[in-house]
Amino acid sequence: MELFRSLAVLAEAPGPQHAGIGRLLGLPGAPDAAEYTEVFGFQLYPYASVYLGPEGALGGEAQDRVAGFWRALGQTPPQEPDHLASLLGLYATLGDHEAADDDAARRALWRHSRKALFWEHLGSWIFAYLHKMQEVAPPYFRAWARLLQVALTEAARELGAPDRLPLHLRDVPAMTDPRAGGLTPFLDGLLAMVRCGVLLTRADLARAASDLGLALRIGDRRFLLRTLLGQDAWKALDWLAGEADRWAVCHLQVRRLSEEIAGFWHRRAAATASLLMSLRDDLNGMEAHVRDSVTPAQGAS
Repeated sequence: MELFRSLAVLAEAPGPQHAGIGRLLGLPGAPDAAEYTEVFGFQLYPYASVYLGPEGALGGEAQDRVAGFWRALGQTPPQEPDHLASLLGLYATLGDHEAADDDAARRALWRHSRKALFWEHLGSWIFAYLHKMQEVAPPYFRAWARLLQVALTEAARELGAPDRLPLHLRDVPAMTDPRAGGLTPFLDGLLAMVRCGVLLTRADLARAASDLGLALRIGDRRFLLRTLLGQDAWKALDWLAGEADRWAVCHLQVRRLSEEIAGFWHRRAAATASLLMSLRDDLNGMEAHVRDSVTPAQGAS
């Protein structure tokens, strides 16, 4: 459990102890504050609610559900109950209680709590997060993500698959077709991983602009998506469909740990790819919404 506790510390802003922990874990170099801010502050926010909430943002019902788990354990939730560091620290604490308890029945309860925490609030999103971290992060945090992925994979195998789909992944709204619901709800869906099955970062959208030979303007992810669609809707939709296809395949890697969770994410990404290809092939229907929503004078939102 000390490994999880150490990895949890490294998910927080670099402090005096980070360099020593990194050396003990064999991570390359030392954590850099600017790199940490770029990765965790601009690309991959370390909060479960961002990836499990239908809003694709910090807070909301997803965060409340995590806080409720802390209360169910008889603990006061920390200020950021769904922060990755908080979740890993809680997982380690539950493991310590399980190992130290002499009573078999209580040990079973600690293990049940540890398994519930793992699949409801960690395993339900973390493997996609760590996959993307290894794509966009600098070497130090790529190595951190690989180490955490190995540790969590071993934990998943030890605990066994969940009995049912995590509550976070039940009754989640699907993507909105912009031809029926407008562009803004469609973009909201593309930016909420639990709705579209795709994790799009700012770095991904910069890569899209480079791949497609389109101009990249400064702004948040929603604004970047709008400008890419406004410059060349066919190219942008085709690129996004390819990303969704790639994620549909990527999610299947979790099948060996949980068929239900892998199936949920695979179906979401595959449905998004199908919608995007349909929009690509119906540019008249799509471009009308883009023209109404993107103007040359528009700035970052």
